[in-house]
Amino acid sequence: MTVTLQKFIKEASQTEALRNYTLENDTFCAHPLTFLDREGYHCVLVCDNEEVVGFFVLDNGPDLATYVAEPNALLLRGYSIDSTMQGQGYGTRSLAELKAYVNAHFTMIDKVVLAVNKRNIPAQKLYLKSGFRETARTVLGPRGEQFVYEMKM
Repeated sequence: MTVTLQKFIKEASQTEALRNYTLENDTFCAHPLTFLDREGYHCVLVCDNEEVVGFFVLDNGPDLATYVAEPNALLLRGYSIDSTMQGQGYGTRSLAELKAYVNAHFTMIDKVVLAVNKRNIPAQKLYLKSGFRETARTVLGPRGEQFVYEMKM
């Protein structure tokens, strides 16, 4: 297994891979295709030897202020691993690559923040194990109350 993070560049093979992306449970996250045409979103593919196994967005738009006051931050949103690939370590390995990816593509960023649903215990455990820390903040998202986590870059 060789996990890499690659910027989504709207080439046909990447778009086709996301059309074939399986997200069986969308209780806490929308399908990657819903994020592709949003203004200002930096879409990232999680790949294993060029096969797309996961997806997330890095966002520094106006929504960021809901989660953090500092301007030199990014909001991680829409994080998922393809349902057919879950349980194989892709979540842990992709988040282990996050700092290097952010530092390479966003040189002025000091931290990455995210919101995780209070009912999504597996995601909370993954984020905390991967270096995110819980803050005192909570937000109300479209799918319920969420904890705000952050990771220093």
